[in-house]
Parts: sequence; structure tokens; C-alpha cells
Amino acid sequence: MQNKVPVLTYNGKTPTRSDLRGVIVHIATGSNLGAREAHLAEGERLLQRMGIILRKSPLYLTAAVGMAPGTPDFLNRVVELELAPSWCEAPLAVMQALLDIENELGRERSDESAGYVSRTLDLDIVLWGDQILDLPQLQVPHPRMLGRRFVMQPLADLVPHQRIPGTGRTVQACLDALPDDVPQIAPWPQPTRSPIATSSSKEA
Repeated sequence: MQNKVPVLTYNGKTPTRSDLRGVIVHIATGSNLGAREAHLAEGERLLQRMGIILRKSPLYLTAAVGMAPGTPDFLNRVVELELAPSWCEAPLAVMQALLDIENELGRERSDESAGYVSRTLDLDIVLWGDQILDLPQLQVPHPRMLGRRFVMQPLADLVPHQRIPGTGRTVQACLDALPDDVPQIAPWPQPTRSPIATSSSKEA
């Protein structure tokens, strides 16, 4: 029997600080335009307006699946952010702050019906502690995260044993359950084979 997970909504009340105090959020970040690593680094610097970055996952290279041929690959990671108290009761304000950071770094938005588009920076809240957020413009856990290896792998690098609210499963279990047709990702920067290691392996 699964434990009940608190669901925070605007059904007659605003989430209070007692609901959200001490929250640690996990934010998926991505970039496929321009100086990708620099965009991610600057985005991470600006995230510290809202709290303290505790950890960052490794970077991963992700093909631009579903986009036009020749579209640059994405760099992706997950950032673990402990929110300052003034932000803990305001998830929509946090979401707006993420949108503002994206805009500062030159993200151009288009009609969502146009499908996936390239971006200088993408910031998505994927986990908000152990809470489910069901707000007018924000749903957490992120509705599409369970089908995205470029989210689940870096998230598993940080919190493999954390249960994803509403699923009853850990991050690692959800990652392991991804179908084979979900696009693979690769560590970034790409590892290079050492001539010494290559020589040693041949001798063995």
C-alpha cells in the first residue's frame, strides 16, 4: 500500500510555508544553441538568486529528436537547488523566475503547436521535494519526465533512491523501466581513449 502524498492545489487555499519549508527542488536544464556550456553555467549562477545549489549532475549530450535534420544536439543536466525561505511558499513565483532567467539568456519562444524548438536555455522543475504540485500553470513532478532519459539519468545520478511522488517508484527504478526506444544519451564531454590504456588492453 502506497503512502499518501500531499497534493498542493489552489482549491480554496494557497500553499503555506509550513507545507513547503526547507524544500529542495530538482531543475532539469538544457541548451542546444550557441555556447551551450556557458549558457548552462550562467543559468546556474542566476538560479542562486533563489537559493543554494547543493549539487549538479554530470552533463549529457542528447540528440535533437523530433526536430529538423541538422539541429544541434542538446547538453542536459539536473541541478539540485535548496530554496531560500522567501521562495518556499511560492512555486509559481519560482516558475516565473525560471522563465525570466531563460529570457535573460536569449530564449525565444514560439507557438507550442510548432513542436520542439531550439533554445539557448531551458529550465524545468522536475521535482519539488516529496510534493505533488497541481497548480494552474505548474504540475510537478514534471508530466513528461518519466519518458525522458535526458532527465531521468542525470536525476538518478543525484537521487537514485528518492521516490517520485505519485508513482511509488524510485528514480532509478523509473530510469531502468524506460523502453529501449527512448533515445539514448552520452556523457559530455565525450571520453577519449588513452593511448596508454589502449596499449595495455592490447597487451592483456
